[in-house]
Amino acid sequence: MTYDQLLRDASKKAIEKDKEVEAVKLLLMELSNQDPHQFYLNLKKDVEDNIKNNFLDKLDLYLNNDIPVQHLIGHAYFYGHAFSVSSDVLIPRSETESLVEEVLYLYDTYFDQKEISVLDLGTGSGCIGITLALEEPHMSVSISDISLDALKVAAQNKDKLKANVEIIHSDLFNNINQKFDMIVSNPPYIPDEEVIDNIVKKEPDVALYGGQLGVDFYERILKDIKPFLKEKSLIAFEHGYMQKDVIRGFAQKHLKDGKIVQKKDLQQKDRFTFIGFGGVLNDE
Repeated sequence: MTYDQLLRDASKKAIEKDKEVEAVKLLLMELSNQDPHQFYLNLKKDVEDNIKNNFLDKLDLYLNNDIPVQHLIGHAYFYGHAFSVSSDVLIPRSETESLVEEVLYLYDTYFDQKEISVLDLGTGSGCIGITLALEEPHMSVSISDISLDALKVAAQNKDKLKANVEIIHSDLFNNINQKFDMIVSNPPYIPDEEVIDNIVKKEPDVALYGGQLGVDFYERILKDIKPFLKEKSLIAFEHGYMQKDVIRGFAQKHLKDGKIVQKKDLQQKDRFTFIGFGGVLNDE
C-alpha cells in the first residue's frame, strides 16, 4: 500500500467520524519521520509495515477514542517550533500564534526594541513565553502557572528548544515578586456550561474553563495586575471572540489610566485586547 492510498483511506474514515483530515495527514507524516516536502515526494511509495501498523493503531485512538493527534505524536507545532504536549497542558492553537505575532510587532513599536522584561501568566506548555524568548533576544521572559504538571511540560520545552526563560510556580500573582514591562496571558476562557467536543475534553479543565461567562480570570488579573507593571508597560490578552466588551469593561473599571486597543484574529473575530500605560499604543 502506498502512502497516498493509506492517506486516502484514513481521510475517508476521518470524514465519516467528523474528524479533521489535516490531523490524519499530520499523524502519518510524523509517524513516518518525514517533513512535508519529503512526505509529498514519497506519496507514491509503499509504506513499510511497521509504519502502517503504528499509524493504524494511533488512527483508531484518534477516530474512536478522541485522543488528540498532538498527544499521540507527543508534540504540537507552534510558530515553527515543536512543543511537547500532554494531557496536562492545552494544545497550542493558531489563534495564539497570532497573539505572539501581535506582541512581537507591538514590542518593536511600543518599546523601540529595548531590553524589556516579560511575564507569560498561565503559561501551560510555555508556548507563548518560550516563543517570545526565542524570537526576540531583547526580552527577558518569565513563565508562570498554577499547575506543577504543566510547568514540567514547560520545563521540557525550555530545555528542548534551548530557551532562556525563568519558570515560576504561581497562582496568578501570588508568587510573582517583580514588575514587568509586559504581561501576556491566554487564560482559560470557555464558559463553564459550554458544550465542547469530546476531543477537547482530553485537555485539562484548569486550562479550559473560565467561570460562568468564561471571563473570571480576566477580572482577577486586571484587578490585581497594576503593582506588577512598570510605569511604561503593556498587557496583552487572548480571549473568546464574544468576550471583547466584557473585558474592555473590566479594564475600564480597574485600570482607568490604561489605553485599550482590541484587535481581530485572521478569521476577523475579536480575539485580542491590549492595554498600554505610559507609551503610544496605536489602533492600527
